[in-house]
Amino acid sequence: MKNKQAGMTLISWVIVLAIIAFFATIAIRLIPMYQEYYGVVHIMKGMEEEVKNSDLTKAQANLLLMRRFNTGYISSVKKEHIEIGRGKHRPSVTKIAIDYEVRVPFMGQIDLIGHFHTEFDTEKTALNIR
Repeated sequence: MKNKQAGMTLISWVIVLAIIAFFATIAIRLIPMYQEYYGVVHIMKGMEEEVKNSDLTKAQANLLLMRRFNTGYISSVKKEHIEIGRGKHRPSVTKIAIDYEVRVPFMGQIDLIGHFHTEFDTEKTALNIR
């Protein structure tokens, strides 16, 4: 009787481990990017309550957002990524939008890029946009 080999060879194991390492590297690079995004979303939800309950100017709202990002260790969002204004169809609605991009190195000259956008509208006229 011939003995048949059962299981995987050493080369097969190396290939499987290489594939697992590749996807683990992608996950290790992407997880902090998405954690930061969910931090931005959490801060935006808190900011929505703040804007509804107070009368802030555009500069005050911008400063408040940047302070919250600083304490929340959000480093990817800069002042130029924040847009504060009135709603297009309803001028009584205040809109705050954040649109930013995160680029992290992956391997060699290849980067992983994440483009994030979050916004909210408030029903109360909360900002004195000047």
